[in-house]
Amino acid sequence: MLKKSEGFIGQRSFVLPDYLIVSNQQHPLSKGLYITDIGYYPRASFHNRERASGCEQYILIYCVDGEGWYSVNDVRTAIKPHQFFVIPAQTPHQYGADVSNPWSIYWIHFTGQNAKEYLQYLFPNQSVWVQDIPENKERNALFNDILAHIEMSYHQEHVVYANLALGQYLNSFKITHFTTVATSAEQDDPISNVIHFMKEHLSEIKTLEDFAQIAGMSASHFSAVFRQKLQSTPVHFFTFLKMQRACYLLEFTTLRVKEVAFQMGYHDPYHFSRVFTNIMGKSPRDFRNDKVQGVDYL
Repeated sequence: MLKKSEGFIGQRSFVLPDYLIVSNQQHPLSKGLYITDIGYYPRASFHNRERASGCEQYILIYCVDGEGWYSVNDVRTAIKPHQFFVIPAQTPHQYGADVSNPWSIYWIHFTGQNAKEYLQYLFPNQSVWVQDIPENKERNALFNDILAHIEMSYHQEHVVYANLALGQYLNSFKITHFTTVATSAEQDDPISNVIHFMKEHLSEIKTLEDFAQIAGMSASHFSAVFRQKLQSTPVHFFTFLKMQRACYLLEFTTLRVKEVAFQMGYHDPYHFSRVFTNIMGKSPRDFRNDKVQGVDYL
Protein backbone atom coordinates (compact mmCIF):
# COMPACT_ATOMS: atom_id res chain seq x y z
CA MET A 1 0.00 0.00 0.00
CA LEU A 2 1.39 3.36 -1.01
CA LYS A 3 1.74 5.71 1.92
CA LYS A 4 1.99 9.49 2.02
CA SER A 5 4.96 10.36 4.24
CA GLU A 6 5.18 14.07 3.53
CA GLY A 7 2.84 17.03 3.28
CA PHE A 8 1.60 18.80 0.19
CA ILE A 9 3.32 21.55 -1.77
CA GLY A 10 1.83 24.88 -0.72
CA GLN A 11 0.26 23.39 2.39
CA ARG A 12 -0.58 25.60 5.36
CA SER A 13 -1.64 24.09 8.66
CA PHE A 14 -1.59 24.91 12.35
CA VAL A 15 -2.16 22.90 15.52
CA LEU A 16 -3.01 24.88 18.65
CA PRO A 17 -0.87 24.05 21.70
CA ASP A 18 -2.67 22.46 24.63
CA TYR A 19 -2.48 25.57 26.79
CA LEU A 20 -4.35 27.61 24.17
CA ILE A 21 -7.04 24.94 23.86
CA VAL A 22 -7.51 25.04 27.64
CA SER A 23 -7.67 28.83 27.43
CA ASN A 24 -10.34 28.57 24.72
CA GLN A 25 -12.39 26.26 26.92
CA GLN A 26 -12.37 28.88 29.65
CA HIS A 27 -12.57 32.14 27.70
CA PRO A 28 -16.11 33.62 27.70
CA LEU A 29 -15.87 34.61 24.02
CA SER A 30 -14.32 31.35 22.81
CA LYS A 31 -15.75 28.51 24.87
CA GLY A 32 -18.89 28.31 22.74
CA LEU A 33 -16.99 27.69 19.51
CA TYR A 34 -13.27 27.40 18.94
CA ILE A 35 -10.63 26.00 16.59
CA THR A 36 -8.15 23.27 17.53
CA ASP A 37 -6.57 22.59 14.10
CA ILE A 38 -6.83 24.37 10.76
CA GLY A 39 -5.25 24.17 7.34
CA TYR A 40 -5.28 24.29 3.57
CA TYR A 41 -4.09 21.34 1.43
CA PRO A 42 -3.66 22.06 -2.32
CA ARG A 43 -3.71 19.12 -4.74
CA ALA A 44 -3.44 16.72 -1.82
CA SER A 45 -2.32 13.58 -3.65
CA PHE A 46 -2.73 10.37 -1.63
CA HIS A 47 -4.39 12.27 1.21
CA ASN A 48 -6.33 9.74 3.27
CA ARG A 49 -7.43 9.69 6.90
CA GLU A 50 -9.18 6.99 8.87
CA ARG A 51 -10.33 7.41 12.47
CA ALA A 52 -11.95 4.21 13.68
CA SER A 53 -13.02 5.87 16.94
CA GLY A 54 -13.87 9.22 15.43
CA CYS A 55 -12.42 12.58 16.43
CA GLU A 56 -12.99 14.67 19.53
CA GLN A 57 -13.77 17.70 17.36
CA TYR A 58 -16.16 18.41 14.50
CA ILE A 59 -14.38 18.41 11.13
CA LEU A 60 -15.35 20.70 8.26
CA ILE A 61 -13.79 20.07 4.85
CA TYR A 62 -14.46 22.40 1.94
CA CYS A 63 -13.36 21.18 -1.50
CA VAL A 64 -12.48 24.00 -3.90
CA ASP A 65 -10.84 21.95 -6.64
CA GLY A 66 -10.36 18.34 -7.62
CA GLU A 67 -12.30 15.48 -6.13
CA GLY A 68 -12.40 13.32 -3.04
CA TRP A 69 -14.70 11.26 -0.87
CA TYR A 70 -15.72 10.52 2.70
CA SER A 71 -17.28 7.53 4.39
CA VAL A 72 -19.48 7.43 7.50
CA ASN A 73 -21.52 4.42 8.64
CA ASP A 74 -20.09 2.44 5.71
CA VAL A 75 -21.67 4.88 3.24
CA ARG A 76 -19.16 6.39 0.83
CA THR A 77 -19.98 9.81 -0.65
CA ALA A 78 -18.12 11.41 -3.57
CA ILE A 79 -17.04 15.05 -3.12
CA LYS A 80 -16.79 17.47 -6.04
CA PRO A 81 -15.52 21.07 -6.28
CA HIS A 82 -17.57 23.59 -4.30
CA GLN A 83 -18.96 21.01 -1.94
CA PHE A 84 -18.37 20.83 1.78
CA PHE A 85 -19.11 18.31 4.47
CA VAL A 86 -18.94 18.16 8.26
CA ILE A 87 -18.16 15.04 10.26
CA PRO A 88 -19.68 15.13 13.75
CA ALA A 89 -17.49 14.58 16.78
CA GLN A 90 -17.02 11.01 17.99
CA THR A 91 -18.16 9.60 14.63
CA PRO A 92 -15.99 6.90 13.03
CA HIS A 93 -15.05 7.97 9.53
CA GLN A 94 -12.65 7.91 6.65
CA TYR A 95 -11.97 10.43 3.89
CA GLY A 96 -9.46 10.98 1.14
CA ALA A 97 -8.51 12.53 -2.16
CA ASP A 98 -9.37 11.07 -5.53
CA VAL A 99 -6.37 9.20 -6.93
CA SER A 100 -6.43 10.72 -10.43
CA ASN A 101 -7.80 14.17 -9.57
CA PRO A 102 -6.85 14.93 -5.93
CA TRP A 103 -8.78 17.59 -4.13
CA SER A 104 -7.69 20.97 -2.79
CA ILE A 105 -9.36 21.56 0.56
CA TYR A 106 -9.80 24.05 3.34
CA TRP A 107 -10.34 22.25 6.63
CA ILE A 108 -11.03 23.09 10.26
CA HIS A 109 -11.35 21.04 13.43
CA PHE A 110 -13.68 22.88 15.80
CA THR A 111 -15.50 22.24 19.03
CA GLY A 112 -17.07 24.09 21.96
CA GLN A 113 -20.33 24.30 23.84
CA ASN A 114 -22.22 25.44 20.73
CA ALA A 115 -20.48 23.27 18.13
CA LYS A 116 -23.37 20.78 17.90
CA GLU A 117 -25.82 23.64 17.33
CA TYR A 118 -23.72 24.89 14.41
CA LEU A 119 -23.88 21.42 12.85
CA GLN A 120 -27.66 21.38 13.25
CA TYR A 121 -27.85 24.88 11.78
CA LEU A 122 -25.86 23.88 8.70
CA PHE A 123 -27.58 20.52 8.28
CA PRO A 124 -31.16 20.42 9.61
CA ASN A 125 -31.42 16.95 8.03
CA GLN A 126 -29.05 15.05 10.28
CA SER A 127 -28.74 12.13 7.85
CA VAL A 128 -27.01 14.32 5.23
CA TRP A 129 -23.76 16.14 6.03
CA VAL A 130 -22.66 17.24 2.58
CA GLN A 131 -23.86 20.21 0.56
CA ASP A 132 -23.13 22.22 -2.58
CA ILE A 133 -22.01 25.80 -2.00
CA PRO A 134 -21.51 28.61 -4.55
CA GLU A 135 -17.93 29.67 -5.07
CA ASN A 136 -17.10 32.87 -3.22
CA LYS A 137 -13.68 34.51 -2.98
CA GLU A 138 -14.66 36.39 0.17
CA ARG A 139 -15.26 33.10 1.99
CA ASN A 140 -11.74 31.97 1.17
CA ALA A 141 -10.36 35.38 2.12
CA LEU A 142 -12.07 35.04 5.50
CA PHE A 143 -10.53 31.60 5.97
CA ASN A 144 -7.08 32.98 5.18
CA ASP A 145 -7.68 35.80 7.66
CA ILE A 146 -8.63 33.27 10.34
CA LEU A 147 -5.59 31.13 9.58
CA ALA A 148 -3.30 34.16 9.61
CA HIS A 149 -4.51 35.09 13.10
CA ILE A 150 -4.21 31.50 14.31
CA GLU A 151 -0.63 31.49 13.03
CA MET A 152 -0.06 34.52 15.27
CA SER A 153 -1.59 32.68 18.21
CA TYR A 154 1.34 33.23 20.50
CA HIS A 155 -1.07 35.70 22.10
CA GLN A 156 -4.63 34.87 23.16
CA GLU A 157 -6.16 37.96 21.50
CA HIS A 158 -5.39 36.59 18.03
CA VAL A 159 -7.02 33.28 18.91
CA VAL A 160 -10.15 34.98 20.23
CA TYR A 161 -10.38 36.98 17.00
CA ALA A 162 -10.08 33.79 14.94
CA ASN A 163 -12.69 31.97 17.01
CA LEU A 164 -15.17 34.83 16.69
CA ALA A 165 -14.56 34.89 12.93
CA LEU A 166 -15.09 31.12 12.80
CA GLY A 167 -18.80 31.61 13.47
CA GLN A 168 -19.01 33.98 10.51
CA TYR A 169 -17.08 31.52 8.35
CA LEU A 170 -19.42 28.66 9.23
CA ASN A 171 -22.40 30.90 8.56
CA SER A 172 -21.06 31.55 5.05
CA PHE A 173 -21.88 27.94 4.21
CA LYS A 174 -25.52 28.42 5.16
CA ILE A 175 -26.57 31.57 3.34
CA THR A 176 -26.77 31.82 -0.45
CA HIS A 177 -25.01 35.14 -0.76
CA PHE A 178 -22.00 35.79 1.41
CA THR A 179 -21.39 39.51 1.81
CA THR A 180 -18.76 41.06 3.99
CA VAL A 181 -16.05 43.64 3.82
CA ALA A 182 -13.16 42.26 1.78
CA THR A 183 -10.05 41.48 3.77
CA SER A 184 -7.49 44.22 3.26
CA ALA A 185 -4.02 43.33 2.06
CA GLU A 186 -1.40 42.88 4.71
CA GLN A 187 0.32 46.14 5.47
CA ASP A 188 3.92 46.32 4.42
CA ASP A 189 5.28 47.34 7.80
CA PRO A 190 8.60 46.43 9.45
CA ILE A 191 7.04 43.92 11.85
CA SER A 192 5.30 42.07 9.01
CA ASN A 193 8.57 42.01 7.09
CA VAL A 194 10.38 40.51 10.06
CA ILE A 195 7.71 37.85 10.55
CA HIS A 196 8.02 36.92 6.89
CA PHE A 197 11.80 36.74 7.36
CA MET A 198 11.31 34.49 10.39
CA LYS A 199 9.13 32.08 8.42
CA GLU A 200 11.76 31.87 5.66
CA HIS A 201 14.60 31.10 8.10
CA LEU A 202 13.13 28.63 10.59
CA SER A 203 16.04 26.22 10.19
CA GLU A 204 18.57 28.85 11.24
CA ILE A 205 19.66 30.44 14.48
CA LYS A 206 18.68 34.12 14.56
CA THR A 207 19.09 36.77 17.23
CA LEU A 208 17.24 39.90 18.26
CA GLU A 209 19.90 41.93 16.46
CA ASP A 210 19.26 40.02 13.22
CA PHE A 211 15.55 40.83 13.38
CA ALA A 212 16.15 44.45 14.29
CA GLN A 213 18.44 44.84 11.30
CA ILE A 214 15.70 43.57 8.97
CA ALA A 215 13.27 46.05 10.52
CA GLY A 216 15.76 48.90 10.25
CA MET A 217 15.51 49.69 13.96
CA SER A 218 17.70 49.51 17.00
CA ALA A 219 17.35 46.27 18.92
CA SER A 220 15.69 47.94 21.91
CA HIS A 221 13.20 49.93 19.83
CA PHE A 222 12.33 46.95 17.63
CA SER A 223 11.80 44.73 20.67
CA ALA A 224 9.44 47.29 22.21
CA VAL A 225 7.42 47.70 18.99
CA PHE A 226 7.26 43.93 18.45
CA ARG A 227 6.10 43.35 22.02
CA GLN A 228 3.39 45.98 21.66
CA LYS A 229 2.02 44.36 18.51
CA LEU A 230 2.37 40.65 19.33
CA GLN A 231 2.59 40.51 23.14
CA SER A 232 5.78 38.49 22.78
CA THR A 233 9.49 39.01 22.45
CA PRO A 234 10.82 38.48 18.91
CA VAL A 235 12.98 35.54 19.93
CA HIS A 236 10.14 33.79 21.74
CA PHE A 237 7.84 34.27 18.78
CA PHE A 238 10.51 32.93 16.42
CA THR A 239 10.79 29.86 18.65
CA PHE A 240 7.01 29.46 18.55
CA LEU A 241 7.08 29.44 14.73
CA LYS A 242 9.89 26.87 14.82
CA MET A 243 7.78 24.56 16.96
CA GLN A 244 4.85 24.86 14.56
CA ARG A 245 7.14 23.83 11.72
CA ALA A 246 8.34 20.96 13.90
CA CYS A 247 4.70 19.88 14.31
CA TYR A 248 4.43 19.66 10.53
CA LEU A 249 7.62 17.57 10.25
CA LEU A 250 6.55 15.24 13.05
CA GLU A 251 3.13 14.64 11.52
CA PHE A 252 3.93 14.48 7.83
CA THR A 253 7.44 13.05 7.58
CA THR A 254 9.25 10.01 8.93
CA LEU A 255 12.15 12.08 10.28
CA ARG A 256 13.32 11.06 13.73
CA VAL A 257 12.92 13.56 16.54
CA LYS A 258 16.67 14.14 16.46
CA GLU A 259 16.49 14.95 12.74
CA VAL A 260 13.55 17.31 13.25
CA ALA A 261 15.56 19.08 15.92
CA PHE A 262 18.49 19.53 13.54
CA GLN A 263 16.20 20.92 10.83
CA MET A 264 14.94 23.50 13.31
CA GLY A 265 18.50 24.56 14.16
CA TYR A 266 18.80 22.64 17.44
CA HIS A 267 22.00 20.65 17.78
CA ASP A 268 20.87 19.26 21.14
CA PRO A 269 17.73 17.13 20.61
CA TYR A 270 17.03 17.06 24.33
CA HIS A 271 16.94 20.84 24.44
CA PHE A 272 14.64 20.82 21.41
CA SER A 273 12.32 18.34 23.14
CA ARG A 274 12.15 20.52 26.26
CA VAL A 275 11.32 23.61 24.21
CA PHE A 276 8.71 21.72 22.18
CA THR A 277 7.07 20.30 25.29
CA ASN A 278 7.02 23.69 26.97
CA ILE A 279 5.20 25.27 24.00
CA MET A 280 2.97 22.46 22.72
CA GLY A 281 2.13 20.86 26.05
CA LYS A 282 3.42 17.41 25.07
CA SER A 283 6.67 15.86 23.97
CA PRO A 284 7.56 15.49 20.27
CA ARG A 285 7.08 11.73 20.51
CA ASP A 286 3.69 12.05 22.19
CA PHE A 287 2.63 14.63 19.62
CA ARG A 288 3.57 12.30 16.76
CA ASN A 289 1.85 9.33 18.38
CA ASP A 290 -1.34 11.34 18.92
CA LYS A 291 -1.38 12.49 15.29
CA VAL A 292 -0.52 9.25 13.53
CA GLN A 293 -2.45 6.83 15.72
CA GLY A 294 -5.16 5.33 13.60
CA VAL A 295 -4.15 7.32 10.53
CA ASP A 296 -3.30 5.66 7.24
CA TYR A 297 -2.06 7.44 4.11
CA LEU A 298 -3.02 5.60 0.93
